[in-house]
Amino acid sequence: MAPNPDWVKALKPSDPQGHELLKAERDRSNLSVQSISEFLFSKEQLDRKHRVLAILQQEPVFSKTENYFSGRIQVFERALARAKRLNQLIIKHNWTQEDITAANEMISEPGPYHLHEGVSN
Repeated sequence: MAPNPDWVKALKPSDPQGHELLKAERDRSNLSVQSISEFLFSKEQLDRKHRVLAILQQEPVFSKTENYFSGRIQVFERALARAKRLNQLIIKHNWTQEDITAANEMISEPGPYHLHEGVSN
């Protein structure tokens, strides 16, 4: 697969960025983001997402950097590779159904086995 052209690599987003605006809003607030997050999602669910995310981030196959420039065949091949690697991780880490659901939510792309597995995104 061809690397991104130089003009694409040179593109820079305009300021302010969304994360900068969000940080500024949070800095002005006296609410604890952690407390609200735990209230909305539960500490157990947040811990699960952080644990699963750390594992997924270690895997290059889950990177979405080439998605925009991929053709249909490459997208399908990548989806197969992701599904295979996800299955290997499920077995390796002995993931529960909740872990698998969290992983699929973070991958946030339909895989070749989603219909078979009954997964909905």
